[in-house]
Amino acid sequence: MYNANGTEREDDAYGSTNLHMDLTDAVNIMVWAAACSDGSPGYALWHIFPPWASNIIRRFLWEEGFRGPGDSIHSQGFYLNDARRDRLAAKYNIHPYTIRQYKNEAVFIPAKCAHQVRCNP
Repeated sequence: MYNANGTEREDDAYGSTNLHMDLTDAVNIMVWAAACSDGSPGYALWHIFPPWASNIIRRFLWEEGFRGPGDSIHSQGFYLNDARRDRLAAKYNIHPYTIRQYKNEAVFIPAKCAHQVRCNP
């Protein structure tokens, strides 16, 4: 699941922006997006976790085998794919806020909320 340096193997990494956390509030405005392969409008898929869930996510990542240097969220070394999010929900009842962001839309990310992004999933 992970390379020797603690990051996920390339075949497990699906994120455009891997799981991480900011110490301040942020806003992301999408000014352009490539169309999806079926021709529909492109979008970014956001998963934003509540701030109270961060330590539980860290525990979950440890249980999943993360042994990298530093903090497992701040390392930005992996993306919680569908299977991992399902396991996190089943074990700890933690679900992210899921947002589809299209061109000319803004997403507000509260401080200390672990989040990740995948473009045109």
